[in-house]
Amino acid sequence: MVLAHLIYTSILSLVMSSAPQALTYDVIVHNRSIGQLNVTKSPTTTGVQYRVNADVAVWMLGEKRMITRFTSTYRDNLLTESSFNDKLNGRTKHDALVRWDGSGYQVRVNNASSTIANRRATFSAVSLYDTEPVGVRELFSERYGQFCTLRPVASHAYELTLPDGKKNYYRYVNGVCREVEVEQPLFTIFFRLRSN
Repeated sequence: MVLAHLIYTSILSLVMSSAPQALTYDVIVHNRSIGQLNVTKSPTTTGVQYRVNADVAVWMLGEKRMITRFTSTYRDNLLTESSFNDKLNGRTKHDALVRWDGSGYQVRVNNASSTIANRRATFSAVSLYDTEPVGVRELFSERYGQFCTLRPVASHAYELTLPDGKKNYYRYVNGVCREVEVEQPLFTIFFRLRSN
């Protein structure tokens, strides 16, 4: 009976650890929900894959609907591929593709190509949702196809500086991101983790 219980618990923990993990964030502007962002982390045979889907709608001289989709794949703790796409009212506004070639990254952002040689990304922007970046001072942005600086600003809070100079703030509880604050010229956007 004890052996059967141990086998059952081992199988259950294996199944649970290989199941996709999902986080859902409400997108909030002026204390009003305007959409949601979903982050799913799924194990692969050699690492993990993240999928992010966001759907946000606002009314500014007509409805503006932004749909974001991106995927990041890690193999043996190395970012090997990512694709990022933003659409505003059905038209592509931002498109990025990143691929590891064995010694660096081939990057295409909005049809402009570049190479990042001799650098390895072991932590990227999507990683910020499910892992507190303790000790991480730089990460790779899938959207921009560039490395960005990260610094702690308070206990369990971090500031990410993007290539355009904008700053995002990430706040954590028990290692999971509970809130992201994104400053915009006219307003601030919050991504707040839904309670289960």
